[in-house]
Amino acid sequence: MKTPDLTQTQQWLSTVLMVRGDLEQKLNIAANPHGVMLHDCIKSTKKLGAMRRVDIYAAGYVIRLVECLKGEFALLNQFMGEEVFETFAKAFIVSLPSESWTLHQLGGRFADFLRQTKPIGDFSAHQQAMLSIPAELAKFERAKAQALLKPGPETALPTPAINEIELLCGIAEDFTIAVPESAQLIHTDYPLLPLIAQLEQSTPYTIPEPMQTHIAVSRQQYRIKACTISDWQADFLLHLQTKPLRLRDAISSCAHHTNVAVQTLHSQLAVWLPSAMNVGLVMRVP
Repeated sequence: MKTPDLTQTQQWLSTVLMVRGDLEQKLNIAANPHGVMLHDCIKSTKKLGAMRRVDIYAAGYVIRLVECLKGEFALLNQFMGEEVFETFAKAFIVSLPSESWTLHQLGGRFADFLRQTKPIGDFSAHQQAMLSIPAELAKFERAKAQALLKPGPETALPTPAINEIELLCGIAEDFTIAVPESAQLIHTDYPLLPLIAQLEQSTPYTIPEPMQTHIAVSRQQYRIKACTISDWQADFLLHLQTKPLRLRDAISSCAHHTNVAVQTLHSQLAVWLPSAMNVGLVMRVP
């Protein structure tokens, strides 16, 4: 055939890099849409044939993406062990190839992939935890990556903080508050934060007992913070993630969904909201 155009060459190379199978199978699949063959795209040299050249490139491509995943999911790599992590990372890259131009999106579906490929069977509690925690850790580390990437309170227009007196006296009820895009809320089946602290310190870790947990990951002055939050705090923040609200309306919605009395929420917010603002979970908006 005539020399393939740029689009055909890109499609051919993308197929060779990403489809399952050995190299010959990949080349056969890549040739089918437009009849593009190996020799149409890759030249042999005196030292290396075209087959060997594309094989080296394809292997190197996957290895580089695995290294990117190791960077984003460092704690997961430590927990699983490098060999096991690489096995799952390679399977993920081939099974769910990224369609984005930026590497920031590469790990976006890794937690879901680990959850969907988790073995199912009659396991002990410890075995079940060892099989389930990788997806939970991946979810947490992805939230950290998003917290670093998304716009945060550092770039917002400066506004006065809300203090306990304003909250207790009702002065703050007409203030409008929001959750910055950098704040990430995740729900996990295990309380991960003690395990994460142990992994970060490279100390022997203890596998946690299963417990439904809300974790908030936030950024303040470009420093990442993570904390466990209660059910009502998670509900309060979820409402504010949708759109900024007056504090009065946010409290009313939260009270309705959680069956917590409005006055009780007022008292609890007077204690919690200033600290939530200090770590970048909530911000006041004009």
